Amino acid sequence: MNATLIDKLTEDVLGDQYFKELFIKASSSLSAELFQLPTRDVELTEKEYVHLLRFADILSNSSDSKARNKSYQIISILNHAYKEDPTYRTYSKAVFAKLGNFPAIEYLEKKDRNPAKLPFDRNLEKTAKEIIQSVPDSEGLVFTDVQYELFTKLKNSKLFSFSGPTSMGKSFIIKSFIREVLGNTPKENLVIMVPTRALINQFTLDLKSELGNYIEEYGYKIVTNSNVSELLEDNSNYVFILTPERLLSYLSKKDNPSLGFIFVDEAHKIASQKDLRSVTAYKAIEKTLQTFTNINLYFASPNVSNPEIFLKVFNKNPSKNFHTIESPVSQNLFFINMLEFSVSHYIDDSIKTFHPKLLTDLYETNNLIKHLGKNDYNIVYCNSKNTTIEKSFSFANIISKENFVISQETKKAIKQIQDYIHEDFYLASFLEVGIAYHFGSLPQLVRNIVENLYRDGHIKYLFCTSTLLEGVNLPTKNVFILVNKNGRSQFTDIDFWNLAGRAGRLKKELSGNIYCIRDDIKNWKNTEVLEQKNDIKLKPTIEEKTDTEKELMKIEKTLLNEDIKGTLTEKEILEYIANIICIDTLKIDSGYQSPVIQKLIEMNKSEIISIAHKKAGKLKVPLEVLNSNQSIDIEIQNKVYNFILKRKNTSSVLLPQKVDYSNCLKVLSKFYDNYEWDKKEKNLKNKNSLSYFALLMNQWINGTSLNQIIKDSIDYHVTNKKHIYIAHKDAGEFNKNNKEHINALIGSIIEDIEGTLRYSFEKYFTHYYMSLVEVFGEENAGVNWSQFLEYGTQNRLSIALQNLGVSRHTANYILQKHKNVLIIEDNKLKGINKNKLFADMKKTNIEYEEIKSIFG
Repeated sequence: MNATLIDKLTEDVLGDQYFKELFIKASSSLSAELFQLPTRDVELTEKEYVHLLRFADILSNSSDSKARNKSYQIISILNHAYKEDPTYRTYSKAVFAKLGNFPAIEYLEKKDRNPAKLPFDRNLEKTAKEIIQSVPDSEGLVFTDVQYELFTKLKNSKLFSFSGPTSMGKSFIIKSFIREVLGNTPKENLVIMVPTRALINQFTLDLKSELGNYIEEYGYKIVTNSNVSELLEDNSNYVFILTPERLLSYLSKKDNPSLGFIFVDEAHKIASQKDLRSVTAYKAIEKTLQTFTNINLYFASPNVSNPEIFLKVFNKNPSKNFHTIESPVSQNLFFINMLEFSVSHYIDDSIKTFHPKLLTDLYETNNLIKHLGKNDYNIVYCNSKNTTIEKSFSFANIISKENFVISQETKKAIKQIQDYIHEDFYLASFLEVGIAYHFGSLPQLVRNIVENLYRDGHIKYLFCTSTLLEGVNLPTKNVFILVNKNGRSQFTDIDFWNLAGRAGRLKKELSGNIYCIRDDIKNWKNTEVLEQKNDIKLKPTIEEKTDTEKELMKIEKTLLNEDIKGTLTEKEILEYIANIICIDTLKIDSGYQSPVIQKLIEMNKSEIISIAHKKAGKLKVPLEVLNSNQSIDIEIQNKVYNFILKRKNTSSVLLPQKVDYSNCLKVLSKFYDNYEWDKKEKNLKNKNSLSYFALLMNQWINGTSLNQIIKDSIDYHVTNKKHIYIAHKDAGEFNKNNKEHINALIGSIIEDIEGTLRYSFEKYFTHYYMSLVEVFGEENAGVNWSQFLEYGTQNRLSIALQNLGVSRHTANYILQKHKNVLIIEDNKLKGINKNKLFADMKKTNIEYEEIKSIFG
């Protein structure tokens, strides 16, 4: 059909009032079914039904993503009522074939047993697409039309930024592109930058599962840390999967291999206005581009309507971008007000509100979640760890009254979690009734267990925090959103739709449901975010903070050490950006064109550049140290560097060889003073807390298991009659027989390890060690405690095993129980007898599951 004619027909259909009424009527039938409403007003006549199918077919021929999406939605909405109707069967297959949506066709054939034969011309077109759009080197996988278009653009570009719905399969496309890159000649190293450690784990397992054979065949190795020197063998080809912090650490090591490609996954994190790490992400990319000037650069983000902004902020060609709203699954959005017992169904630009008797019958949110989710898989979003546990607890009390048949896999998981954490850990008891919780401070091994149980259908309800906003891949049939906040902050449009986009599992259903529930007067006061799906524009944090006179004045005051108004996080972000400006002024003479300096020049802010240059000119700290530690106040960096420089007796400033409680406390006390933690670190303001952190740090670095750390802490609290704090409130003297006390203590220990030891402390120890190296040389700089903090050990073999992708726990387990499978030369790991390791291990062990996923 002629493209011009199709464009005209598409425009006519989308603007046609009759079509809009039909679509709303068909969509409303879903509301009627879910909320037990009368159906007489929403039943399509035979004529209306056929007309709607014809509209879907017309729209599927369009190249416009909005029209194609609408076509898919029509077929999805009609599926439940008409899936056995011959006319629907033919139209549904024909539409999905035209859209190139092969997963949806597979659903029709396998789930609905749809035997319809396509018309000759449509079948010919489908067959051609199956050949042309087949995923390279895969077994029967075929790109959808929009996926293939994007994949082709990526292959033909050295710089590119793209965005699309959460369910579009962006990671799948990146991995398919990586498969292509692996076969390039000459070979080049790749880095995938992800926002969190959790995504390092997920991306690593996905790559090993989907591309493991190709990675090995082409001579590559997956690396998740910056310490290439600790790898098993000298191999010049790597796929690095790193957080921004680890990428900066990698770049600080002069002898590390060069990089040819950088993929920035979850690129919208660069624009998280209330997250200090957004600036770190920016800096990691900027320094990568500065270090490797010919590197290929790619950004992937969800739902952003201006993906070109990520190229623009680094002074790259913004025209190399791609944005689509087309999704291989669709979402149905409902706002349920339990305070008024009303439901609002969002259908395009209209909102249909009704008051179903069902809500008054169920009365309470837990009953509603149970009813709407009884035959499906459900994610329930809460805005904090404590709220997540509380909601899990109250829901478990309802579910426990029913007969739940627990699977053998779940029984095994319960035992593993109890052995690894503690026998009274809440999660283990929740699993007994088919629910679980998931948040950032859960140990990675436990999160892996929870995610696998949910994906494999052993649990039906998963209560979670914003970890799902960070790219964790857990699609589901239903998403229940109980609070319109991320932590204490209101949802941004990008965060809401990224979370909501989890609804609908590719190949398992055609659509998913989003239920936003208001059952508390404090929540969901504003529902504007529900209407902003297709026009979400972002600004990277560093762009936002240098774009107005008001913000630039704040930066100027920060450079002059004057006080500014704002939250602590806002002040920290401005201090970070001020540091970057100061340090970048030191590179001007080298010919380096700093994006942020260029921006200030465009804004006629030479005075800020002058103030920054003058401030930086007073520093004695070497540029390399400053450039690698820009989140630390540069004047404090200078103070610490001078402290080291003035000590002629190196032993007085070197970190002790022996890590014990006494030395940990001495070093932390020295750092507290030199780095001014009382002013700069809100969680370390109280110097008395250093004794606790010294104890925890000593156990962590010396390889004490998490289970033992928890047991020791319980004993300490009991012996010393310590008080326990729950949700920052004093809950009284610690009682080891109180599960709430036990779980609060476990939660604080894990958060302190991940947040304080492995983030805050590691940052300062990295800076301190780099300063020592600059003053005394690497051979005389002593031991690097930052590495001990990162790996939780001093053992080189444990570090080497962790560099292969296993956790600290599993690495130590192998060394304690199965060291005989390791091939060791000169105390360096040279290989692993994998067959013997698998043969010697118990299949029920938590370590076996991880080792199988890494080495299997």
